[in-house]
Amino acid sequence: MYMDYYIIENLLINYIIISCTSILTKKYNSSKKKWIGALLGTAYSVAYVFPNLAILFTLPSKIIIMTIITLISFTYKNLREYISIVITFFLVNVFICGSTYFVIYFTGISHIKISFIIVCSYVSCELLKYIYRDIKMLNYLKSMKKTIRISLLSNSFECEALVDSGNLLKDPVGNNEVVIVKSSVLKGLIPEELLNYDYENINYDKVQEIIDLLDKDLSSRVRMIPYKHAGSSQSNMILGLKADYIEIDKNKIGNIVLGISNFDDYEYSAILNPSILQ
Repeated sequence: MYMDYYIIENLLINYIIISCTSILTKKYNSSKKKWIGALLGTAYSVAYVFPNLAILFTLPSKIIIMTIITLISFTYKNLREYISIVITFFLVNVFICGSTYFVIYFTGISHIKISFIIVCSYVSCELLKYIYRDIKMLNYLKSMKKTIRISLLSNSFECEALVDSGNLLKDPVGNNEVVIVKSSVLKGLIPEELLNYDYENINYDKVQEIIDLLDKDLSSRVRMIPYKHAGSSQSNMILGLKADYIEIDKNKIGNIVLGISNFDDYEYSAILNPSILQ
């Protein structure tokens, strides 16, 4: 009876581990592949009962078995994807098995309580998915924000910038990438009356009005950048200032135009064209 419980327990836990790996790696694999991999893992677990099969539990043998299970259970396009699957599979094993047996040890519940073991494994899998999702989201958000330093007429301004694939603007004259920047970032360089200026509906009359407020050196940097809102056929204009350069991750990047805006967001003060980072 104990062996029956042991086999069922390992079969279901292996299936949960394979399914969790599939979810975390976002790799589709059929139920048939999952069950075959789970059966192979269960057969390997049963071998523990037989002392004469101890050779199967050396490190090289364990690596071979894990390789066979992942090859059978998952589909992949290249070696890089497969390595990612193997690493995730190993970490899921460590997390689920470790957390499950910790709970067993902590509570003192008998190992034979199969329903409890399965519940612990399932809960561990669900917890791991949330942890993994949060870590991925933090890494994603971190990768989407950059601290940039703007140099304009030998003045330096630092701000947080969002990398946004929606910003593909370029200066039509010089074909330079455009970085959208809050007017407040340039405080001390542009006149006070332009810090809270309405830059949403720029036209040639407003541009001339702005140029009249700028000194000669800065007015020579003015650019007009046409753009269209998604789903609209109406053309709009953004007022731009040609920067000396911007610095990102200690790299100085020239041929950049600053698109002046007063967008409302407290988490970042600039929007980067992602092609700038390439």
